[in-house]
Amino acid sequence: MDYYIKQWLKHLDWAIIISLLLLAVFSTVALFSSTYGKFNPTVPAQIIPKQILFEILGFIAMIVTAKFDYGALRKNSKWLYGISIFLLLVVFVMPRQFGAHSWIPLGIFAFQPSEFAKLTLIIAVAGYMANIDESEIRSRGFKQMAAISALFIVPFLLTLKEPALGQALVLFAIVYAMSIIFARRSHFTLLTLGFLLVVFGFTVLALDFPQQSTNFIENVLVKHNLLQSFQADRVVTWLNPSYDPSGAGYNVQQAQIAVGSSEVFGDGFLKGVETRAGMIPNQTTDFIFTAIAEQFGFIGSALLVLVFLILIQRLMQIAAMSLDPFGTYLVTGIIGMFAFQIFENVGMDIYLSPATGITLPFISYGGSSLIANYIAVGLALSVYHRSKSIFFTVSGSASIG
Repeated sequence: MDYYIKQWLKHLDWAIIISLLLLAVFSTVALFSSTYGKFNPTVPAQIIPKQILFEILGFIAMIVTAKFDYGALRKNSKWLYGISIFLLLVVFVMPRQFGAHSWIPLGIFAFQPSEFAKLTLIIAVAGYMANIDESEIRSRGFKQMAAISALFIVPFLLTLKEPALGQALVLFAIVYAMSIIFARRSHFTLLTLGFLLVVFGFTVLALDFPQQSTNFIENVLVKHNLLQSFQADRVVTWLNPSYDPSGAGYNVQQAQIAVGSSEVFGDGFLKGVETRAGMIPNQTTDFIFTAIAEQFGFIGSALLVLVFLILIQRLMQIAAMSLDPFGTYLVTGIIGMFAFQIFENVGMDIYLSPATGITLPFISYGGSSLIANYIAVGLALSVYHRSKSIFFTVSGSASIG
């Protein structure tokens, strides 16, 4: 047993473990400061003990997942994908919470199936892509991309219907990141250029013609139920920062004030004016970055981003050293999930992106998202361990092959 533990610790990716521990510290500090001395009926009671409990459960889930052979998921990907779709349907018979059918109440805990759907989509798409890579034909044409799109579109539409635009966009980011690795070089170039042109073109048109863009959003997207009115307000606020500052644009306005006033070193722990006064709605979830930025300034914010970059960099190395394509695609999907959420969550606080209701991984409050994130890292660690040719037996012994 001692030999087993020594081998496990020896081949543990300590850069990832230390990064996660630092993120847990950031999370605890941010949540404590954003709730200290304030009563908010929308914030769960005992939020710090609950978050610490979720951290512990998530860490245990990560270790268990890391010891699990990720290859077995490939064989059961259809079942996992089917269960996640079923759960995404179940939420619509559940009562709305915070205006959305996104949670399944389980007593003291509310389960969010869209978090589970992100992982199962990664597994399903990774399995399909790996099958193509290992086949004799290895075609990556329209038929294959259509099949991948079919796997993506079902959970995407169901998540969008909840409505949870942010979570739906994460699903898109996952598949897009995996498709970049999967596509042929010529397809990759077209895929990347096409995406960049669409994003750049939309941004330029939206910023140059804010009124016309606003009319398009309200008269086309909202009218045809492609966006909910509150989602449209978030996009319009991004296009026009002065739009309804006391209403739809209030959250983003306050977030920008908190981040912009922090300067280099911030106001100090528990001294942030916006945070202390409770001026930023949803600060424990969507706008948690503002609590860190306001109190610890550019230095604290940069340190947090650096920790995220270390985590992403290690995941990229694991994806590159995987012994099989399934492992590579699996970790690539996890990278896409984390990278997009980090960029979007931080970006919406500084007007780089519209507010879409995305939590900051490992920092925001939330049991489902936190545990799902730890499981995702556990899957990456499982790939890492097996790429180092370490296989653990049920009896507790370890063999190196």
